[in-house]
Amino acid sequence: MARTVVVPPTGLRPGIPYSPAIRWDKLLFISGQTGSDPVTREFPPDIKAQTRIALENVKALAEAGGASMDTALKMTIHMTDMLNEFGAMNEVFREFFPKDPPSRTTVGVAHLARTGLKIEIDMIAVVKDGV
Repeated sequence: MARTVVVPPTGLRPGIPYSPAIRWDKLLFISGQTGSDPVTREFPPDIKAQTRIALENVKALAEAGGASMDTALKMTIHMTDMLNEFGAMNEVFREFFPKDPPSRTTVGVAHLARTGLKIEIDMIAVVKDGV
């Protein structure tokens, strides 16, 4: 089995030592994606907008690796203000997974990579047949 690095559609690779996603056989492991724009690195101040961007970033990597949100098995969500923003995050999460969502762990953390980031999401998904 070959281990393949998957990069986002933008083709941008991170400047730090990690891969955006790794495909191993029929599994795709997507590294944590924040609520920042993958090109400009800018991000809005609110949790709903950051959650939507983070999930769009995850979705783009899933599709680049031959998977999709429908083939998601497991997600981990890190939030800096879980007590106050958990409901708002879930509202956006339901837009992406209206039925039969993947297994999920949500963890409150003190901070993320940059001040102002509120959320980081990673995912494990199955690669679709024929890809």
